[in-house]
Amino acid sequence: MVGWAEIESLIRQYSVVQPHMEVDPFEALIRTILSQNTNDLNSYRAFESLKGRVGMTPAALASADVGTIAESIRMGGLYNLKAARIKLVSEELLVRYPRGLAFLEELGDEEVRRALSGLKGVGPKTVDIVLAFSLGRDVIPVDTHVNRVSKRMGYANPKAGYRAVKEALEAAVPPGKRLLAHFALITHGRRTCKALRPLCGSCPVRSTCSYYRLSKGRGVGGRA
Repeated sequence: MVGWAEIESLIRQYSVVQPHMEVDPFEALIRTILSQNTNDLNSYRAFESLKGRVGMTPAALASADVGTIAESIRMGGLYNLKAARIKLVSEELLVRYPRGLAFLEELGDEEVRRALSGLKGVGPKTVDIVLAFSLGRDVIPVDTHVNRVSKRMGYANPKAGYRAVKEALEAAVPPGKRLLAHFALITHGRRTCKALRPLCGSCPVRSTCSYYRLSKGRGVGGRA
């Protein structure tokens, strides 16, 4: 059965260190919307372009024309859809929380979830990113890499939903190590446990990996 030892191996393998995170909650929301269905570089470029051309406050984005937002984030892909979401969430925040999101610091995790989850386009992953990166809470956001890797390794059932994957990982990871685990799993997913052609032959945890055991029987997944 997999546990903390496997994630520790990934941390050592990739020399993962936990960065100091101080991301503004609103910026975290916008970054997460922009990160959907694109790579990190294009997401970063879209964010910087939007910040430079329109601004990075709810007021600036709510008052901007959706076409201007879309043109600013074109390089991030799905720009029309993302622009509409960005404008909508900015408008909602202005109405619901006109003084900003600084008050989230005073709330417990579940209170933060209730405060943000009602916003259009804001799901559990986005809320967990705000909790972890903006508020320093001990949670594991489950992005596409974390989801894929954790299921392949055997932490969660292949058909498990977001909450089940998150709870399984958090049960396996000691308190205070969860953001570090998040980055370790992401790094493993990007470098080794890739979506289409996982490099199982060079995987540091293949001896306990469910996917590797199954793939050996099928004769796939053993590339180095």
